[in-house]
Amino acid sequence: MTYSRGQKQRRAIALILASAVVAMSCSSGNDTASSTTTPPPARYGGEINVGIFDSLPGFCVGNNPANSALMATRTIYETLFEKSETGQMVGLLAQGATSSADLKTWTITLRKGISFHDGTRFDAAAVVANFNAITGRVALGAYAASGPQGLAATAYTIGTGTAFTANINSFQALSDYVVEFTLDRPQYDFRSTLYASGRFFMRSPRQLQDAKTCGQSPIGTGPFKIESWNPNEMTVTRNASYWRKDPITNKQLPYLDAITFQNIKEASQRAGAVRSDTLDAGFFSAATDSATIVDLRSRSTVKETKSPDEYYPSLWLNQGKPGSPFQYLSARQAVLSCIDRSNFVKVRTKDETSVAESIVGPTSLMFSTENFPEFNSDKAQEYVNAYKKESGETSLQFTFPADTSTTTQLNVQFLKSTWSKCNIKAEYVIEEGAVIIAKAFNASPQLDKGGFYNAYDAIPITLLEGTDAAFNIPFLVTNAYTKSSMNPVKQLLGASLGPVLGLNHHDDTKIDDFLYAGQAQATASDAATYYRQATSYIQKNAVMGSINRFYYSLFTTNKIAGVGVLQLPNGQTQRSISNWGIDWTGVYQVG
Repeated sequence: MTYSRGQKQRRAIALILASAVVAMSCSSGNDTASSTTTPPPARYGGEINVGIFDSLPGFCVGNNPANSALMATRTIYETLFEKSETGQMVGLLAQGATSSADLKTWTITLRKGISFHDGTRFDAAAVVANFNAITGRVALGAYAASGPQGLAATAYTIGTGTAFTANINSFQALSDYVVEFTLDRPQYDFRSTLYASGRFFMRSPRQLQDAKTCGQSPIGTGPFKIESWNPNEMTVTRNASYWRKDPITNKQLPYLDAITFQNIKEASQRAGAVRSDTLDAGFFSAATDSATIVDLRSRSTVKETKSPDEYYPSLWLNQGKPGSPFQYLSARQAVLSCIDRSNFVKVRTKDETSVAESIVGPTSLMFSTENFPEFNSDKAQEYVNAYKKESGETSLQFTFPADTSTTTQLNVQFLKSTWSKCNIKAEYVIEEGAVIIAKAFNASPQLDKGGFYNAYDAIPITLLEGTDAAFNIPFLVTNAYTKSSMNPVKQLLGASLGPVLGLNHHDDTKIDDFLYAGQAQATASDAATYYRQATSYIQKNAVMGSINRFYYSLFTTNKIAGVGVLQLPNGQTQRSISNWGIDWTGVYQVG
């Protein structure tokens, strides 16, 4: 593949950690569709075009694609586990999982008879090769053998997945189709860690052999193979040797011959292309595309598949950055008490999103309204005065980023205007999304020169999601590696990657204690008690805040059928849609 200078520059910006956390969120629970008409029978053939709103960063461990780009990527790859429409984590490439009584040893049994696109057998050796890369073991081994040069040569295998898997002390193949994971601390929801919001997909070991192959030549087990790609367009074609059959029709999957995904940033252009049949489908976010969604929903020529509103945009307040006002509780309380959520939802999202009552939504195990700050401008100004007295500053002011999209800038202008009425001076910096992510999740800051892991005083970004807690916890704790961690990667990468996900950069280990106590419970219901305590404590101490919660929608023309119908291998139905869109395996073209 050949890249232009501009394309190379864009890829260079998305360094190791930068591209991994653009908006890592997915939904759980039931979703809805606008039509209940019985679809026509499934048939083979057809090449379709799909509009997305994220660029494709590449396909290696450090190139986690954001939102809609993940939908495209997941046509090539598959995960060990998948979420059902009831929120259960069930086996896909894995047959199942069992744990020891202390929840620290997990045995994963793999499904047999599956091959990667290059013919390599999917087995325990392949899973071990993948997690050697994901967890940082490849880099650790190279550093041990060749020092900094070895680390540099294998840096392409390091990503935020390394921090997400900090609880994994070791893993090994017990047989051809059984892998054992040993954890540092108990974790009842380890299946969710192996899923990682749909991002821990299995790559062929051959893809992992060098940086160029890993980033540019995707080789998975999925229903489609790569045909061509660049950062703004990707075409995949049918994998004739795919391992699954449709349990309803008993036909070999997939049905479609080819899918082309096109990155179309502006929602109005995406919608117009769907209405005119230039696109067969388009993906949209209620956080930024509410007016467009409302318009499309009114048209009989398209069908909507809509997720639950289980995505939680947060305002992350950076306590660790030198000079940040948010080292002071009063400053955090002031900013969070001066967010007019009701008017934001009404004015900026046309009431298509929901007013936040907690840092997570009501379907989450972590949900608690206790201590959640309400909009109160008088109280906010009292906090401002308290901050000035405590800090000696003459005003409360901070900076935060906004990307180049018109909608985002209008959203932050609304927030800035509200804060000004509380005597809070907020200034936003307009930067490309990849630049923002690189600066917010910087694993190599020049601390001795005033740099920091998160370069901003505050940042609005969607990281928290769904009904469970496993994906959210790494963003909330002080460090992904506990002080007593026996993970061998900690010594090499713990100081850089351990704190990089927690954009608040707080040092309150009570939050860690609540969350880890929850994961140590035997059941989700028992865990919820501790998770709710963590949420209440976070809200009481104004560690971070939330404005609203939102959903995603996929609109398809009437030529497309089979969305959300395909059953998983165990007989359960997969979620119809999440933040990464839909699974295209069982989708087909009609007419």
